[in-house]
Amino acid sequence: MKENKLSNRSYWYVKRLLDIILSIILIIITLPLMLITVIILLLNLGFPIFNQRRYREGLYKKKFLMFKFRTKKMNVDDLPREERYTKLSSIIDDLKLNELPQLFNVLFGQMSFIGPRPFIPDEELPSGQISEKRYYVRPGLSNLAFVSKRNKLTHKQKLLYDIEYYDNFGFKQDLIIFLKTPICIIKRLK
Repeated sequence: MKENKLSNRSYWYVKRLLDIILSIILIIITLPLMLITVIILLLNLGFPIFNQRRYREGLYKKKFLMFKFRTKKMNVDDLPREERYTKLSSIIDDLKLNELPQLFNVLFGQMSFIGPRPFIPDEELPSGQISEKRYYVRPGLSNLAFVSKRNKLTHKQKLLYDIEYYDNFGFKQDLIIFLKTPICIIKRLK
């Protein structure tokens, strides 16, 4: 940990311990759901099951392979959303079931349950707007921007939420984000 409020070092270790324990429990609980998701996606989209092998930037910009089931049709990035997904794969994407394999990233210490969403290395991003603070914590499955305004935020606003997360790093903030995440996912389905 570098500078700032991460002087709250004891929470840093508690957070990692909670990540390990919770990820193991959730992997065991969701394994049948992951298998059902894989079968549905195989029948619906075919191979490959996982997204392209895309690395992400993690803690201190260390690169890691983020696991995620593929929900888009192949070679359709330039098409509108409704044409990139099948009906079933769109539902799986909206429910975030495609992100269940990231529980393994949490278990391996590459991600946390709560933290900034990881960038793709060498991704073209607005210059001068990315604070180093976002790299002083592990990237997360959910984050402050996600539970605040969802997709209505600009990229710049999301980056400001990453700084706010870092500046208020602690158990209370993580618990609030953790509890709000399922509510935000359900609201998106409406």
